[in-house]
Amino acid sequence: MADAGVTGVAAKLGELAAAEATALLRVDAEIRSLRRKLAYLQALVRGADRARRGRANELLLLWLRETREVAFEVEDAVDEFHLRVEAFHLSAKGRRGWWHGAAFNLVQGLATQVVVRHGLSNQIVKINERIDELNQNKETYAIESFPSETWNSSSIETDPEWYEDGYVKDSRQSEFATLKDQIIDKEKIVCHRAVISILGECGIGKKTLARKLYSDPDIMRNFEVHAWVCLPPHIRFTDYVETMYKQISSEVPEAPEKVDKASLAPGDGETTSKERKLRQLMQNRRYLVVLDGLVEISDWNSLLDVLPDENNCSRILLTTRLSVKEIKHMDPRIAPLELGCLETIHGQQLFCRRVFGAKKPPEIYNCKAYYDKVHDISAGLPLAIIVLAGVLRSKVIPAEWDEVLEQLETNGQPKPVGRIWSLAFDDLPHHLKSCFLYFASMSENIIVYPDRLVRLWIAEGFVVPKKGKTLEEVGFDYLKDLVSRGLVQVMDKDAGGRIKLVAIHNLLHAFLESEARDSGFLEIHHQANVLNPNAVRRLAVHNYVDSFVNIPNEFPKLRSLLCDFAEDQRSSSIYESPQPQTPWGSFAEMCLRACGSSDRAGLKTIHGLHFLQGSRFLRVIDLNGLKIQKLPNEIGSIIHLRYLGIRNSNLEELPSSISKLDNLQTLDVRRTNVRTVVDEFWEIEALRHVLA
Repeated sequence: MADAGVTGVAAKLGELAAAEATALLRVDAEIRSLRRKLAYLQALVRGADRARRGRANELLLLWLRETREVAFEVEDAVDEFHLRVEAFHLSAKGRRGWWHGAAFNLVQGLATQVVVRHGLSNQIVKINERIDELNQNKETYAIESFPSETWNSSSIETDPEWYEDGYVKDSRQSEFATLKDQIIDKEKIVCHRAVISILGECGIGKKTLARKLYSDPDIMRNFEVHAWVCLPPHIRFTDYVETMYKQISSEVPEAPEKVDKASLAPGDGETTSKERKLRQLMQNRRYLVVLDGLVEISDWNSLLDVLPDENNCSRILLTTRLSVKEIKHMDPRIAPLELGCLETIHGQQLFCRRVFGAKKPPEIYNCKAYYDKVHDISAGLPLAIIVLAGVLRSKVIPAEWDEVLEQLETNGQPKPVGRIWSLAFDDLPHHLKSCFLYFASMSENIIVYPDRLVRLWIAEGFVVPKKGKTLEEVGFDYLKDLVSRGLVQVMDKDAGGRIKLVAIHNLLHAFLESEARDSGFLEIHHQANVLNPNAVRRLAVHNYVDSFVNIPNEFPKLRSLLCDFAEDQRSSSIYESPQPQTPWGSFAEMCLRACGSSDRAGLKTIHGLHFLQGSRFLRVIDLNGLKIQKLPNEIGSIIHLRYLGIRNSNLEELPSSISKLDNLQTLDVRRTNVRTVVDEFWEIEALRHVLA
């Protein structure tokens, strides 16, 4: 992943070199020199990054780590430059009168240029020296060179929905027919609420088969209510209920009225109310609910309690990697279906569809030797076949196929299929690696909205402008490329065929988490781990633990903060009166609560140091599900901020200082109580999206 980091800072240097302010600062020569050196490093690092997963020694790992540190130093220098220039512009905006306006700005501007020029020039000189030292160390310690390879990009248009059809028709036709008969049950043999289970290991195709059943027109017509519910591991039962309620209530026109608070007994809070309303929604309706990805059975009986059994042939379709023994009690009257790996002929058919689409394979590729190798490498695991096909479809000559397969050949010895994920990642163009890694910031087994994802990519600077297209269009092209490679799965499309929902497989998600952590791209804070505040550049916080976690007070290098966690049901009780709290204190409590803590003593530390104010380089703040009514006015000082998302919260107003965020591209305050913003906010030139 080091090569993607080098690519990102090289792009930043390009933007800096093109900026009008750079000419005034007279550091363009140093920037050009640094860009040239980074270009050479990028070529070397890509090959070395690939080698570190295979046979890397400690010297190579050290060299890669130091290369990443240099790339981070460049990023810090560029962002510091922009920060100081923007700070000057902001201070100039507030001055009035001729002297305090034009003359004073000119004098102070010249002084600022001298100071900033000197600081930036010194930083670039030091970075250039470090790069020279890296190159010298490579020679001194005889660190092996791994020149990067030139990869060809495929121009084959792909249709993921057609692939799913092919997977079912070629490989799972009998299973599909069996399950469809059980779900529809024309003879009404099974009238009770039946639980139909699809079992199998990760990557075996459970979700794809379930999705095909769920969207089948015959099945859709047989049920009044449909819901697809992902079950991320470690999520609270209340969130299962919330997810089902949101989806089902949108399908039922006559949703029940809100429960009268006065009718609730003391202690009967939101959770009980939501469960009751969900049962009311489902009553007297024939429903199909898909529960995707069950990993534990502790909440199973509670889930069944909110899904009424009225002997009307309702169905629950369950996908899980649990064993038959573990789930046999769920519905003893319906035998679970356990999927196995594909036979050679079925694997060959799936592989050909993924590589060649509807076209007949060219004769040079249509040989048994290739298919035997693919089956040997993938062990018949559908996900492995699909991802491997995504790599090979971009290779235009058989010699390149031979090279790829040679790296993965098992020679009869078992090798983990994870090698395929690594190879597929290394095969990605530079601009797609960071985009793909961004999925690691999201919880396992969740549905992702591509519009939001692309907006985040743009805010991070991953999307490169392309003539004749908007950034959003380019970002969607990136997403389609990942889909065509089998790395991202399309879960739903709109009537026009546009991608509406996507997901990433759990095996690939686990690989991305490991890669993001090892490369310093992202810290995922869902365990009792201790963070190095000076090393964290992106932080994803998932509320998966209950014990106290001591979060550092400041993250001076932090660029992105992404939180997705359950609301504290105790604090949302209809009887509880909220305690008065300062905006910064409220935000600090949110951060601790996200990490499983409700310790007020721990809050004081963050209160005093103002968590956000210590992260001057923040570009992205995306927070979902927090209990906060007001943002601090100081948020206007985070002048790099491009994306501000506060969703599903009690937020009531936005501070007037939000109009100072000149780089803000997206404001997302959906499912909040925010109704207005100051008029000056609409003057932000960079603004692209406002969602409320």
